[in-house]
Amino acid sequence: MYTIAKISADIYWRFLRDYPEASYQQTPQWGAARSVQWKPELVGWFDLEDRLTAVAVLRYRRVPGIRRWLVYIPQGPLLNWSGPQVGQQLDALGAYLRPRGVFAIRITPTVSLRSWSAAAVKAGLEDSRYQHISELPGCVWNPSGSRLVQTLRSAGWTKAAVDDSADASHPQFTFALPLAGATDETALAGMTKAWRKNIRKAERAGVQVSLGSRDDISAMHRLYGETAQRNGFTPQPEEYFSAMWDTLGGDFPGRFWVHLATHEGEVVAASATAQVGGRAQGVFAATSTQRSPLKPSNALYWSIIRQAIAARADLFDIGGVNDTVAEQDPAAGLVRFKADMGASAHESVGAWDLPLRPGLYAVFTRLLPLYGRATDALRALRASRSEWVRSTGTRSTGMRSPEGHAVPSGAGPASEPPAGEPDPMGDRQGRAGLRGEGAA
Repeated sequence: MYTIAKISADIYWRFLRDYPEASYQQTPQWGAARSVQWKPELVGWFDLEDRLTAVAVLRYRRVPGIRRWLVYIPQGPLLNWSGPQVGQQLDALGAYLRPRGVFAIRITPTVSLRSWSAAAVKAGLEDSRYQHISELPGCVWNPSGSRLVQTLRSAGWTKAAVDDSADASHPQFTFALPLAGATDETALAGMTKAWRKNIRKAERAGVQVSLGSRDDISAMHRLYGETAQRNGFTPQPEEYFSAMWDTLGGDFPGRFWVHLATHEGEVVAASATAQVGGRAQGVFAATSTQRSPLKPSNALYWSIIRQAIAARADLFDIGGVNDTVAEQDPAAGLVRFKADMGASAHESVGAWDLPLRPGLYAVFTRLLPLYGRATDALRALRASRSEWVRSTGTRSTGMRSPEGHAVPSGAGPASEPPAGEPDPMGDRQGRAGLRGEGAA
């Protein structure tokens, strides 16, 4: 038996210090930064002995035309997904939110359903019989993931629909580089010869990697705009990068880095990484195609890996990919890049919805594609305004969250912020995000 109650940010962070591999998306700071679009609430699960056993940042949002709340828990909640108490804790979540005017809950647990080693993925890339990661032999099933799927279904949860107009979940397929006990030497040894060669090629060409600062936001946003155009997703305005920096680069109790790769004074690749506990996670990545033969992405990610090892990360979540190993598919290039890095592929259990009011939930699922297209159009206008502000030198006033963090003026929901955080309200840029970056 579990009850849910609001908790303070201090109590929340004390729990996080002992929780393995939490995402920055489930931190009080990031919830505050997103408070223009989503009303955050920090909650904890308490057992009969009043012990805190799980936490989550609940995000509330009123859905146009429905006048009730959708609650979204990206990469959470943070509970012991392999324990026998999961069903009771999920029941407590529904009981807590049902009387609060919530019509549906969406969760995206960070639980792997099955995985493939880097070697298995590389073999699949060379075998024309296979077109998708999901078809590859040699997968290792995660019993906890399989049990969780059964638990969710039996408790009335439904797998969230994902289509081209509304990327409803975090990427189904991701890559992760294990770093527990790793050294620079063992990390290099896990890479392919070609990947190591490209690191040296970038160094010989004069590519330099350094840590960025807030003064580099405009350069990062320029690269991000190129990335958005190349991969067909709608970019966030520059103010969003300011919000990201002020949230994660300020009093964030975890770690946050921005790495910049430059060549002859020009920024040609950039990536941001956040670490909570033992999990380092890509927040965004962007590259320029003009200097891609110099392999700046290899140099950039090698610096990130070394930084994560120095910070004693156990895992580097490199972000999502499309479910492809087809030679003719351009998206397979990023799959190869990450597998050659030594990372393993993981299929997650995905996003799951609990309809608390089935009739309203049915309306919501029908409206979701329309909302997604409207969101894309609004973001395009805001990005154009941001570009105009930068080119004319006009100062943008922006806004502040209740906790003092800068947030974009009226910005719509983000997906992979700018390339890492999925949004259930129909933002389509999640199909590119980190997936479009890294394949130099």
